[in-house]
Parts: sequence; C-alpha cells; structure tokens
Amino acid sequence: MIESVCQLTIVAGFAFCAPQNDELSTLEMDIVTLPLRDGGHVVVERGNLSVPIVRANPESKRITIDVWRFPAVEGADPDTPPIFQLNGGPGWPGLELGLGDYEDDILPLIQHQDLVIVGQRGIGSSKPDTACPPIPAPPAGETRTPEQEDQALVAACKACRAHWEAEGYDLRGLNVIEAAGDVDDIREWLGYDQITLWGGSFGSHWSMAVMRYHPEAVARAVLTGMEGPDHTYDMPSGVLASLERLAAEAELSSTLIPHIPEGGLIEAFKTVIERVEAEPVVVEVDGETVRFDADDVRSLALGYTARVSSRSGAPTWPADILALYAGDFERAARSRSGGTSNLPTASFFMLDCGSGITPERLEKLHADPAARVVGDLGHWYETACSAWDSDLGDDFRAGFTTDIPTVIVHGTWDTSTPFDNAIELLPSFEDLHFVIVEGGSHGALGEAMRFSAEFRAAVMKFVATGIPDDLPEEVVMPPVAFAPPY
Repeated sequence: MIESVCQLTIVAGFAFCAPQNDELSTLEMDIVTLPLRDGGHVVVERGNLSVPIVRANPESKRITIDVWRFPAVEGADPDTPPIFQLNGGPGWPGLELGLGDYEDDILPLIQHQDLVIVGQRGIGSSKPDTACPPIPAPPAGETRTPEQEDQALVAACKACRAHWEAEGYDLRGLNVIEAAGDVDDIREWLGYDQITLWGGSFGSHWSMAVMRYHPEAVARAVLTGMEGPDHTYDMPSGVLASLERLAAEAELSSTLIPHIPEGGLIEAFKTVIERVEAEPVVVEVDGETVRFDADDVRSLALGYTARVSSRSGAPTWPADILALYAGDFERAARSRSGGTSNLPTASFFMLDCGSGITPERLEKLHADPAARVVGDLGHWYETACSAWDSDLGDDFRAGFTTDIPTVIVHGTWDTSTPFDNAIELLPSFEDLHFVIVEGGSHGALGEAMRFSAEFRAAVMKFVATGIPDDLPEEVVMPPVAFAPPY
C-alpha cells in the first residue's frame, strides 16, 4: 500500500479525514468483459474501494464504493486526465450495462482519456445499500391527514436510522465530504495525478465538494444540472420560472394554440388551484375514490402523464394542464399511487439532509409566493431531515469559490435543479464557460451533445485539452412536438 498522511478537515465539529492512499483504504479491480452490438466485446475493469465509513475513525465499520474504469481508445494520449463521472440523486443505483450503453454512453467519452465511474456510498451497487422500509399504508378505507403523513414519514425515517445504526454503521460518514474523499482515494489508487470531473445534478454538488476539499486533484470540470452547496432544497420560484419558459414555447405550438385559454397555461393551472381551494374534486376510478385538494393539484404542476424533469416528458405537459382546466381529473387520478410509500435510502437522507439549507435560504423559501403554484418544496425535507441529525453546518454551504477551469451547461426548462441555480453560482467560478441550453431539461448536457455534433466535439475538446474556445454561449434545442389535448 502507498503511505501517506491523513489530512483532517473540521466541519460542524466533526473531523473528516482525507487520506492519500494510506492504510485506511484499499482498491481491488477485476477484469470484466462486456458484449457489444456487433457481437464483439470490450474489456474493462470493475472494482471496490474499501474504506472506513468515517475516515477520521479508522475503527469505524468499512463500506465499499463501486468503481468502473473504461480505458481510452487505442492511440489516446496517456497524459490526458481521465474523466471521473459522478452521477445524480443521491440514489444512483450503479452501472448495469446493456448492449447499447457502451456504444452510446461510454465510447464518446473515451476518445482521448480513460473514464472512471464512481458509485455512491451507501447506495445501490456500493455496499451496504442502506435501503429503508416503505411507509406502511393506512388501514383499508382510511386516509391520513397531512399531519399524520408527516408523523408517518418521521417514524419511518427514525426506524431506518435505528436499523442501520444497530448494524454498526456510523451514519455520519454518509456525507458529501466523505464522498469527495472516495473520489480522491480512487484517483490515487488508479495512479492519476489529476482528473476531469463530469457531474450532473447531485453529481455537480458532489463535484463541487471534490473541487473544494481536493482542488489539487482536479484539472478541470464539466458540470450540469447545477446543485450548489446551498441548493439541496429547490426554490419554488426557480421551478415556476422553468415551467413558465416551457409554457411559453407550448403556447406557440400550432397544435395547442386553439386550446390555450386566455392568460396561458400557467394562469390556467392557477385557476384550477383556486377552484379546488373552493371545492375539492372527487373522482371515482376503478372503484376507488380519489380526492384532490389544492396541495394535491400543486403536486401535479410538473405533469402526471409524464414528468417534465426530462424533455421526453414535455410533450404531454400542456395536455395535462388543459385536462385539469376542463375539469377532467380522471387521468390525474389514475396516476396517483396507492398502498405503501417508498422511502429513499438512509444514505440519501444523510447526504441531502447533511448538505441542508442556510437559514437565509430557508426564510426565502418560506416566503416564496411561487409555492402557491408548485407547492411547498421544502416541507418534505424539513419534516424528514428532523429524524437524521446530519447537518454539516452553514460553513459548508457558504464561501465556495474555485479557479479550476469549468464548463457549466444548464437547461432553461430544468425543473429538478432550476436554471436559477446556475445563475446564482456563476460568481463562484473564476475560470468559467457557461453554456445555456434553450429548451434543455435536467439532462441538458446529454441532450445538447446528442442534438449537436459541433457542441459535442467542443465539449470533448475542452475535456481533452482544457481549451473552451469552440464552445458556444448557447445551444437551442429543436421544437417539441406537443401532444394535442386529451
């Protein structure tokens, strides 16, 4: 093993250890053969980083992080920093490759450098997968009040936390600073001086932690779906602004123009909320009674036939709104799930609740008038996080700046990590090229790369060389073929 000294960082009174490949961590890699579409195969590596869940306590129980390495194509410059891909969630289950994934998703990224995909601690193919049991359904024929729903959520979270603590895991180690240490450990074990970060959504949040706590390890970064240190809780006004941009395009569609009510789609949705506030809607579907109050309607703001978190969900969103405006709630009622309510993992809660929210942003969220349209987006986190005792503190959420060369790509229709997040973060990056994807959703980077070969080439040139000169200021996605009203 490689000897080094443990570097301690103190956050919220807790010591985080960022070892440099010392005896705390080990990495074992195996050869994996993957089939290709044409009947051939490719040889890659898969392994596990083993590390104490809390690096500052070498005696804490060990966990493993799933790691994949895809070698660069033959002839690539071996000195080009590899891409380290950090995925979103937190809840990415791991890499299960199908026949098409290598050609479509991997091969474009390894033309100049290796690609390393890092699993998420405590989730999916990393072990343990800290799954939580679902929230039990109420007895048949009964419903819970909102207060009872909150109580059931907190009780389920406390039970999940107690289970994993009883298994001997110090859950404080399930935080984004330790996850950044995983990336740096893997980098050193694989023998790379520096890496290129490729992170989206929570992966951008995670990447910023790597850039902050291990800056010497990062040559450059490509980030999308921006979730800054203080962006775990979505701001209703940001989500509404993304919906308004989507609505503006839908209202130009020749398919929809004859059906758009005066004031447009957002005003139509507000009207639906006002109607239901005055008189809730009750629908009978397959022998089940489904009731909609105003909060139930707000939960439909992002669509119910499909969700507008991706462009693939956008075509049916206007028809969903128009159906509600016409008084047709049947399709919405069918979309409502009954029975148990699934919870994310303990690691999800510890990671997201640990990153948390500053009092200033929470106050702004509570006062945000857009919550009357898209709902109180902080309530679920505030309720659930009370059970986990994981907050990293405001020092973690403030003061992030970096001079690492970075490209940020963000979609104007992003409702999962709103476009406003990227605007707020721009001053934090001293060496930045910002690409706006007009009509891009939460997956704007991938959407733009698939749509524009020129943009894809420019991104990969930056990854290979650090030169952003060919990158545009904007990529305009093609029009969406909106579905007609139901």
